Amino acid sequence: MIRIRLIALALFTLGLGVLSSQAQNDDLKAVLRKAITAHGGEEKLATLHAVVSKFKGTMSLLGAKRDIEGETSFQKPDRLRNVLKIDLAGKEITVITVYNGKQFWVNTNGATTEINDEKTLDEVRQSLLTEGGGTFIDLLKAPYELNAVGESKIKGKDAIGIRVSKKGQRDISYFFDKKSHLLLKTETRSYDPQKQQEVTQEKFILSYQDKQGLKVGSKVEIHKDGEFFMEVNVTDLQIHAKLDDAVFAKP
Repeated sequence: MIRIRLIALALFTLGLGVLSSQAQNDDLKAVLRKAITAHGGEEKLATLHAVVSKFKGTMSLLGAKRDIEGETSFQKPDRLRNVLKIDLAGKEITVITVYNGKQFWVNTNGATTEINDEKTLDEVRQSLLTEGGGTFIDLLKAPYELNAVGESKIKGKDAIGIRVSKKGQRDISYFFDKKSHLLLKTETRSYDPQKQQEVTQEKFILSYQDKQGLKVGSKVEIHKDGEFFMEVNVTDLQIHAKLDDAVFAKP
């Protein structure tokens, strides 16, 4: 049961140098602006404050792929509720994780535990800051710093990568399709509670859907240190201005 709880903590010369750096920064910002347009435009992205999504898929757990389904509620910058149902050889286990910006709870089949371990709490905060705290619009401004990762192939598509840094949070790299300018992959370091060590997490956005004028992921695959971890299909997604505080109450 402890391992099930842990997996829930799982449901980025001087004068010439300055000139070159500025030119690179302008180029990377141009890539981000194209990505902003491709994903719906600045006006639409600015409305993306809270999302509720339902999903189905598979997860690697206890040495096998398990069927999963669930619902995730997220509100910027740091509120998250995730309900995950896992099929363990015909036995269903429901894990609810809630972070309200300060407190973190894990509920397994009706029993709630508040998580006070600082390492775990820091991992939750870092994950939310890195992947959910801002939009591509925010990345164009200070204090974010941009650096080129270079060109690569992502699932057979030509991509250009940008590493984003900000003091106080871990780096994350974004890889955009050179043709469509849609996001193909994110890559960052994260703590894996199963392995009890840091790993490289890659999140692949395999397909998109149109929702309220925005392009949002409809199929996502996650790898950790190159190994399959999770694949989900988003079966429903709703965008909100704000979610009720009760959504992020103790489960």
